[in-house]
This record gives sequence, C-alpha cells and structure tokens, in this order.
Amino acid sequence: MKKTIQGRPQILVFTAFLLAVLGCNAPSLLTSIPASSPPASRTLPSLPSETPLPEATPELGGAPPPSPVPPTAPAEIIILGEPDFAEQTRSALLLLEEEAPDAYAKVMRYVGAIEQSDRSGMWAYEVPPRYAVSKETAFYSLSWYASTIAHDATHSELYHEYLAAHPGEPVPDDVWTGFEAERFCNAYQLDVLTRIGGTANEVDYLAGLTGTHCDVDGDHDCDWDDYEGRDW
Repeated sequence: MKKTIQGRPQILVFTAFLLAVLGCNAPSLLTSIPASSPPASRTLPSLPSETPLPEATPELGGAPPPSPVPPTAPAEIIILGEPDFAEQTRSALLLLEEEAPDAYAKVMRYVGAIEQSDRSGMWAYEVPPRYAVSKETAFYSLSWYASTIAHDATHSELYHEYLAAHPGEPVPDDVWTGFEAERFCNAYQLDVLTRIGGTANEVDYLAGLTGTHCDVDGDHDCDWDDYEGRDW
C-alpha cells in the first residue's frame, strides 16, 4: 500500500537492507534510539495492548467520541525492524491517518519510534518516546495493530502532559501506567478500533477488558515480573 501526501510528516524506515549495507544486525541498530532503563522500583512501561491478543476471527463493531488532538507533531517516526514489520507499521499508520486522523496526530506527537521487539511496551520517558511491539501484536491484524499504536500513544500522552504541567518533577507511575491508565487507554483504543474497521471479535474482546490485563502474574500490580511474562 503506497500513498504520497504533500506536506505529510516523513516516516523513516530502517530495513534489513540498510542493516546489511552498514554491516550491522538488527539488535545493534536498536541502540541508535537512546534507551534509559527505568529503575527496578518503577512500574512497567505500558503497552498498546497490554491488551493480550484476542482469539482471532474477522467482522465489525461501533464506539465513543475521540480525545482532543495535540496541536503539533514531530517531523518523523523512526521504524526499526525487519522489512515486513516496517511495511506493516507503515500500513497501520496510513490506516490511522485515513480513518482516525486524531489518533494519527496523537501518534505523531507522542511516539517518536516504533521498534520490533520480543514483547510490547511503551517507553514514554525515552527520547524519542518508543513503542516496542512484538510481531504477534503487529501481525495479528492491521486494524488491531493500528489500534494498539493509538493505545500506547495515549500512555505517552498521559506521561508528557503531566511532565508539561509539572516541570522538573518526576512523573508518578500511576499517572500513565497501572489499572486506571489502562482503562483510559483501552477506551480510546476501542473508539479508534471501531472507526478503522476492527472486527466484531476484536471490538468485543477489547470492550470486555477491565484494565487488569497488565497483571500477568495475578498479584494485583503491573511490574517487571508481569512484563517478562508477556507473550504479546
């Protein structure tokens, strides 16, 4: 799927071809995005789908009103991963741009990099903010993947709005992660999913989540043990 729009933000794609030219492999290139590991006491970076994946089968649904659109956007999103991942990511961003422009604007403002990874999570405090996403999530379906990008952009939005309102202060974990933040991001994801043609199965699954899906080990919190236990 290709489309050229005059004046639209540029999306940079780092493909396996580029890696070969540079004589590098994918893991070494990932260090090109500054990464700051959070201290062990922090709750986990949030996930688009901290929503575990639905159980597959296509159809369609309906939803609530979108959240306000940020006024400006960065010039580019960096995509790090294999060529098929990069193409799927471009297609997901294009789907958002065409069917949910408010979500696309939010992603362009609050997500600076999308990286192929072995599990999904939003690293909002990095520069640029990075959405790491597993192939299981990226290739579940195009509509699901696009909705998770909108979900995680909302986690980043919560983080950066607090930072802007409280300059110089650390951002409390429960401002942008945890059960309440998950419920908030799920509601926005559900709205986006219904507008971009999510299947009935995907819509019903997401509507049934209570925000506790990030608690993989069932101990009533969302921490590094839960992150390590994710299979999406």
